[in-house]
Amino acid sequence: LDPELLAPLWEFSYQHCFFDEKIKNKIVGYYNLRNLKKRLKPILLRREKKDVLKELPNVTQRTIPVSMSSEQFGYHSNYAKGIAQILSKKFITPYDMQRLMLLLSKMRMVCDSTFLVDQETNISPKLVELEHILIDKMDVPNTDRKIIIFSEWVRMNGLIGKMLQKNNIMYAELNGKVPVRKRKKLIETFYNNKDCKIFLSSEAGGSGLNLQIADTLINFELPWNPAKKNQRIGRIDRLGQKNKNLTVLNFVTRHSIEMRIVSGLVLKQNLFEGVLSESNTLDFVDFSSEGRAQFLNQLQDVIGEFDQEDFAPESSGEQESVPSEMAEIAEFAKAENPDESSNGQQEAPLKQAAKQSQPNPAVEKAAQMQTVLTQGMGFLSSLMKMATGKELEMNEKSIEIDKETGEVVMRFKL
Repeated sequence: LDPELLAPLWEFSYQHCFFDEKIKNKIVGYYNLRNLKKRLKPILLRREKKDVLKELPNVTQRTIPVSMSSEQFGYHSNYAKGIAQILSKKFITPYDMQRLMLLLSKMRMVCDSTFLVDQETNISPKLVELEHILIDKMDVPNTDRKIIIFSEWVRMNGLIGKMLQKNNIMYAELNGKVPVRKRKKLIETFYNNKDCKIFLSSEAGGSGLNLQIADTLINFELPWNPAKKNQRIGRIDRLGQKNKNLTVLNFVTRHSIEMRIVSGLVLKQNLFEGVLSESNTLDFVDFSSEGRAQFLNQLQDVIGEFDQEDFAPESSGEQESVPSEMAEIAEFAKAENPDESSNGQQEAPLKQAAKQSQPNPAVEKAAQMQTVLTQGMGFLSSLMKMATGKELEMNEKSIEIDKETGEVVMRFKL
């Protein structure tokens, strides 16, 4: 701050140091420290914890930045290109909006692990960092700490669970597939079993759970909606919490869509629910509203950033080729997040939209109808399962669109 404040070394030594009489330059003590303190006062701020204990926040949040691998970058940039293609269209239909939101979800998923998008590889710098923090930094196996780890993706929690098993760390796991009657037992295990150190949870545990025995919460990824993040923190920051200082660790992948979530790219709640919530139909949302236009403009700026070469990570070899279109969207829709809706049903597959130089109103209308029918069939399937214990038999060809005529065909077996 001020290189000349303490004067040359010889002068400083003369004013503050005692030297050994026999050994040259060996300091054996100091003096005139009050004067030294007076000289340092203008540039030194020192507060001990005991002096500011009452001023410390109840919850301390820390961001853990994690680098992106070249394989993750390949997927991430291709999904960004798919979004850019949608945004470049003159007219964006409700069906386009749903495809866009699914691609955004894919960008977020690949930040956690490549396994979430290809079910083959598991390249996850986040998982490596998590293992380092739990084992090397916190020494979880040898302490009495209780930690909650949130991930929106059920598959990701499965990968985290395998890592914990490898390190002989006992854990409890909650997701939408766990019946409500069994959740109480999971919580009791976490509370009462001293060997159960970790509570893995998806969004099914975002509200309604009391887990104040834990003093640390780890967000493996941040949700779009800040309210969901607050709900997660609310699992430990509540009445009955005996730990005065709580820690929240937020994992964020550098140069990714996650960085924009942190910096304020937040979806408006009504638009988000209108597009993704199975309790709403596409006809319910006014997609010509000012909020939608504002979000699309914001997204256009964000996606443009990912085309810059500055965001590309170092790579030692050739990058894997990644499909640039939407072939993986159907798999995503039916595989992830069974607990995102209140009834636990899975989002039905979406068909890849045909590339057309000129828009065909009949086909676009059929695409909207396909989405509504798919959601309707999922609802009927849930009702039938509740009543009879059996599900409607459907496959990827249950609802088809004739790309030439726009005709929609639906088949199912009771």
